Amino acid sequence: MQRITMATEFRGEAAEPSGVPPRTHPRATSVSVEAMTADGAGAGIEQASYQMHAVYTGESSFTETGTIRFGEGDDELEVSTVDEGTLGPSAEPDLLHGAVIYRITGGAGRFEEASGLITSNFLLSPATGTYEERQVAVVFVP
Repeated sequence: MQRITMATEFRGEAAEPSGVPPRTHPRATSVSVEAMTADGAGAGIEQASYQMHAVYTGESSFTETGTIRFGEGDDELEVSTVDEGTLGPSAEPDLLHGAVIYRITGGAGRFEEASGLITSNFLLSPATGTYEERQVAVVFVP
């Protein structure tokens, strides 16, 4: 079993939620990725991107499923929220602050049969639909 720890900063955008229940499809690309194996060696991951499907379950709560891709190959993780994420006002009036925990539910390429958890903390500008996000992941790969 190999353990990979990643800290990733993303920049992305999401359309204003629509429909009943409200839904949107956030997508983002990494600005930076730090990925290491349990022994401190580099994990060879330099780029990540994702596409999610978010469904609002309340005024300030949501669930998500999606795919995180690494590099240009077939390496990817399938994720879904452990429980509801939260999104609400922040100390900056024109930003919303959110957080969510994802469970890894599958993978492909080097992440086939992967498991683990990912935490996310993000700031969303409702006026533009843009956001910045920090994710920390611990991924176990057979």
